[in-house]
Amino acid sequence: MSDRLNLIVVLCDTFRRDFLGCYGSAEVRTPNLDRLAGESVVFDGAHACSFPTLPCRVELFTGKFAFPFFRWGPFPAGETPLAERLAAAGYQTAMVLDNLPVSRPSYGFDRGFESKTHIRGQWYDPWVKEPAEVAFPAPAEKLGQHERVRQHLRNTAGRRREEDYFAPQVMQSAVDWLEGSRGERPFFLYVDCFDPHEPWDPPDSYLDRDLVGDDRIIYPRLGRASHYTPQEVASIRELYRGEVRMVDQWTGRLLEAVDRLGLRENTAVVFLSDHGIFLGEHNLIGKSGKGRGDVDGWPPYAEVSQIPFMMRLPGVTPRRLSAFVHPGDLMPTLLELAGAPVPADVRASSLLPLVRGETPSLRDVAVTAWSYRGWRRHHPTRIRDEEWSMIWWRTGIVPLLHHLPSDPAETTDVYAQHRDVARGLHARYVRFLKRQSCPPANYWSRRFFLSWAPPAGARAEQKA
Repeated sequence: MSDRLNLIVVLCDTFRRDFLGCYGSAEVRTPNLDRLAGESVVFDGAHACSFPTLPCRVELFTGKFAFPFFRWGPFPAGETPLAERLAAAGYQTAMVLDNLPVSRPSYGFDRGFESKTHIRGQWYDPWVKEPAEVAFPAPAEKLGQHERVRQHLRNTAGRRREEDYFAPQVMQSAVDWLEGSRGERPFFLYVDCFDPHEPWDPPDSYLDRDLVGDDRIIYPRLGRASHYTPQEVASIRELYRGEVRMVDQWTGRLLEAVDRLGLRENTAVVFLSDHGIFLGEHNLIGKSGKGRGDVDGWPPYAEVSQIPFMMRLPGVTPRRLSAFVHPGDLMPTLLELAGAPVPADVRASSLLPLVRGETPSLRDVAVTAWSYRGWRRHHPTRIRDEEWSMIWWRTGIVPLLHHLPSDPAETTDVYAQHRDVARGLHARYVRFLKRQSCPPANYWSRRFFLSWAPPAGARAEQKA
């Protein structure tokens, strides 16, 4: 057996980090992920960068911050993905997933993986055609995306036991791969679990039935939380909590298998998410949208931008680090652990100097952004340092500025009083952009920043 580390990466879509006990959650128990955190280096300064699902995977697989150049769609043809690089270094490579966009064969996110296990039927995967008519679990006016809900209900009509749910299928398939794929080569196992992304319909055993009630709003209308009563918002949150509990339980099964198969001492295990979601905060449900009162999108406040990120490394003392890190930093980290060369055009940074205590930080700001190209180009960017958070749409729109020590919930805009702070954040953000390997034309207009305060009453029209 090679002395190089095996690599397991578990990425769970739309997993809010403040719903994990190890990140301070008081409303849901997550004993298995909390135990992993206690054995890991936990990155408290982890933030989504390229947002949401597919841009994050491009970033993760290339080590390049994709939001200035990548639009939603196929993996960039000119890029060499992480799995190909690890395969070239002698690794077995396997992908297990139920994530519908990532799994599309035409998108090519499976390039470099020798083995791919795709769990069918998640979200609105056109998998099952019958029954033609399905019964909604709540009144239609309380649900969003009706055709997607119908397809999901068809796909899950034959579900009879917990093992038939998607997160259990994904994690059990990963266990099956570990049990059947032992060999002389080290391995890279990438597990992409769509839960706890909506629709939220976990088994009853993971729910407080009194909180959920009779109507199960498994796929809310994304937009204003005030569309729902406080009781309905509480029910939606409980359905999400149930998904979190289920993911925690079945991730625990995978971690148990790592120990049972004697892999703990030579396997690095990483758990992270791509982004979070609003569940009533800021009067929002969902992660993005366009509607009355929006300015081409919603601010990616902390509920969306902060992510769980933990890495268990054999022989490394568990601890917590506050440095700003992004999902893309995992790519050069894994190559370094594999003894493989890190390409010169990678713009993310290996996490290992942080872990080894060789540097206190990798960057001076965290940046979370939708694509700057194509249909989402006017969505806002979040730029934050240790003290301040700025939400900035583009030149011509006044930003939002929040002082995090006194306003951690980001509810009080203080841009008019601290324009100099905002200008300083913007300057650091422009330096971040200039370091990216993409044409300057992709972000040219964002180099310019407004310095005037908004007129009275203008903020209400801009803030989502």
